[in-house]
Amino acid sequence: MSEAHPPPRGYVYRKAFGQFASNKTQRPNTLNPVEVELDAQAEVSAWGGVNTIDFDKGDVIIKQSGMYLLIAGPQIGKVTGTIPRWLDFWVRVNKIDIPNSNIRAVVMDPQEKTVVPLNAVLSLDTGDILNVMMATETIDEGLGLEAIAPDGEPTIPSIIVTIVQLD
Repeated sequence: MSEAHPPPRGYVYRKAFGQFASNKTQRPNTLNPVEVELDAQAEVSAWGGVNTIDFDKGDVIIKQSGMYLLIAGPQIGKVTGTIPRWLDFWVRVNKIDIPNSNIRAVVMDPQEKTVVPLNAVLSLDTGDILNVMMATETIDEGLGLEAIAPDGEPTIPSIIVTIVQLD
């Protein structure tokens, strides 16, 4: 079943899921970790109309306990400079960094744009708050997440986050 072909009337999808994105370019102005902000949630009305995972800016709020797969695709770039510089992304739950969830990407050329996949399997409880975090090596070169608005095409989000309950 897909959004193009909704489930039969009365069908209830029992596992939680959510897809979130940001249509904003996000360039940290601090060397301290920052929460990645989300500003869009995929429509789920075809699947019963209930958001089984919610969000408030950078906070992804779990409404149903279980084991989850998180996949995030931050699109990174920088404004100036040709020295290789790093950006880190990782998962934080209830203000606690999740071990072994960090990825590092290096950007050298301001023309370079790339998506770096981040994934984790997490046991989450109802009410848990999940964040994707970001830190940069320098704030002087405009390192960060980049949203792009191509002519005649949908916006390319600066990040897409998909969360699916596994159990």
